[in-house]
Amino acid sequence: MRDSLQKRGAADIELRPGNSGQFDVTVDGTLKYTRGKTGRFPTDDEIEDLL
Repeated sequence: MRDSLQKRGAADIELRPGNSGQFDVTVDGTLKYTRGKTGRFPTDDEIEDLL
C-alpha cells in the first residue's frame, strides 16, 4: 500500500499496527479516514481521493 500511495504523490506515509483491526489514514497529520467510524476498510479509490 505504501508504494501505491507514493506513486500517487503521497510523500509522508507511515504504516503502523493499530488495536483490534483499526485502520486509519492520516494525511499531513490530519486524520482523513478511520475504520472505527465506518466499520470497514476503505477502497483503493477512497484512499486515492483522500490524497
